[in-house]
Parts: sequence; structure tokens; C-alpha cells
Amino acid sequence: MIPLIVIDEKTDRCTALGRYLTGTGAYRVMASASSEVTFSRNLIESPAVVIAVHEADQNGLLFLKKLREREIDLPVIILAAGYDPDVFRDAVANRAEYLVMAGPADTWYPVLVQLIEKVSAIRRAKDGVVFLNKKLNLVGSATRHDVLNQLTAVSGYTELLEMVVEDPQMKSYIEKERFALDKIRRQFQFAKDYQNLATEPPCWQPLVSVIRRAGDTVTLKGVTIAETCGNASVYADPLLEKAVAQLLDNAIRHGHSVSRISISVHDGENGVVLIVEDNGIGIPAANKERIFERGFGKHTGWGLFLVREILAITGMIIAESGEPGKGARFEIHVPSESYRKECS
Repeated sequence: MIPLIVIDEKTDRCTALGRYLTGTGAYRVMASASSEVTFSRNLIESPAVVIAVHEADQNGLLFLKKLREREIDLPVIILAAGYDPDVFRDAVANRAEYLVMAGPADTWYPVLVQLIEKVSAIRRAKDGVVFLNKKLNLVGSATRHDVLNQLTAVSGYTELLEMVVEDPQMKSYIEKERFALDKIRRQFQFAKDYQNLATEPPCWQPLVSVIRRAGDTVTLKGVTIAETCGNASVYADPLLEKAVAQLLDNAIRHGHSVSRISISVHDGENGVVLIVEDNGIGIPAANKERIFERGFGKHTGWGLFLVREILAITGMIIAESGEPGKGARFEIHVPSESYRKECS
């Protein structure tokens, strides 16, 4: 049975509604006739549906707002004596359903039942997704941890073998083994990064700070990073730093002759364009779109695929527009609502 919390100060109506709902056999009224329901852990973690009346002498909308202020995400149905556009907007803004008690009770009771079934189904689906995500995250993190421990052991024995083996052919086999181990390690790192994608809400991030932190995580090998982003900030996933780091690492590892990477912001249509360019060998025209495909290339892995996924969370689009032989140029189109300049 679906547990219900009915908030209605009119005892007769509350009793009649309770009898109707419990009489169907599908519902159980947990609390009623009081707007002073205790915000206990049992309430927070319960699968109940809240039915709150909002009319002249009682404020169901206020009860709804108290729930949301305490981050209690129970499904709520606001029952109103008449239609009020302001109350309707507030109810929807606080993730609640809205029903007008128009006419005799037997005309709107069935509609209320439909609403209860609707919000209960949505709640069950959300709880199911949360449960499955927890299982996947637990299995994924535990599996990665165990496998990476074993990879560390295998890598250690491989290094010992390399120290004692003198045959050139055997050494070549060991080198291939080390390459395979490194690739497996990078694949597990990608799995971890992709699993963490969009798990935290986007936030405003100063580009100067993002670029500095990203540069600290990359082996620059004498490459100079020049940025002219000033006091600009972008609204992006917390993994934006990793996306920028991947672009820097991609330029250094695949640009061959790169000595300088420039990052700048320019005005664009419906927003701005963040440009990351280098003075390396560039990218062949045939590969400009394929480099963002998952697993493209022998050595590139999933880095640029992950970059595109991170940026897409807040509507950013990345494309490569460099001239082959003169360096790579990545244009990141940032929507106007995801860009701002901080006051100096």
C-alpha cells in the first residue's frame, strides 16, 4: 500500500478523504489533520505521498516550502479550493502537483487518485535509478581498485624481468607487455572519470584558475602555456579542469613539435568562443571530427571523447578548426548564459 500524509485542518473533509483512499485498499493514511508533522528521519526516508490543502484558513504551500527547505524530496500534491495562478506557479516551482477541489468530492477524488499513482510511479522510478547507480558505482569502484592493485603487481614483476632478461627479442615482448599494461590502466582511469561525469552540479569557474590547475597536472616538457582569459568565468561541470588538462596533454603528446599553447576568449554568436591552439603539426582534415569518437586512434584513447562529454553538460560545443601542418586549434563555443566576466 502507498502511505499517505494528509494535511487538512477540516476534520470532516480529512476523515472523508481518508476513508475514500483507504477504502480502495491501495493506500494507508499515516498522518492527517495537522500541519505540524514532525520532520523526522522516518518522514525523510519514507516512500509517502503528501496531500496538503491550501485555502484561506490553511497554508499547504507553506508546508511544501518547509519540506523543500529541509531537502525532503517527498512527492506533494497541493489541493486548492480554487485556481490561484500565484499558488500554482509556486507549487510547480517546488516540484508539486496542483489540483483544484472543484465540485462534489466524488468528481475530483478519482483525479486525486490518478495524481497519487502518477507521483508514486515517478518516485519508484527515481528510487530505482538511485539504487542501480549505487550498485554500479560500488561494483565499478571495487573492481577498479582490485584490478589496479593486480596491475601494480604485474608491473613490478615486469620491471624485474626487464632487469634480468638480456635477449633482445624477449625485451621487445616485455616492452609490448608494459604498453598493454599502461593502456589498461588508462582505460580504467577513463572509466572512473566517465562514471564521475555529472555527479556533481555545474558551477561557475574562473578560467584562469582552471587553466593553472590543469597545467599543474600535465607534464609540459618545456611547453609554454599563454592565456589571455582575464577575469572570465564559465558555468561548467566540475570536471572542466580535466577537460582542459586533456587538451593540453593531447597537444603535447601528439603535436610533436609543440612549444607553445595559447588559450583565449573571443566574442561569438550567442555567446563566446574559448580557443585552445598550439604550434604543432596540426590534425589532418579527415580526422577533425573523428578525433572526438570514443577510442579513435591507436594512442589517443578516449581523452577527446571525454572532453566533449564534459563540455556538453552545460551546452558547450567543441570543434577542431586548425590548419594541418600549422597546429591544432580547438574552438569551444560557450552559450551566453554560461559565460560571465567577474568584476575586477
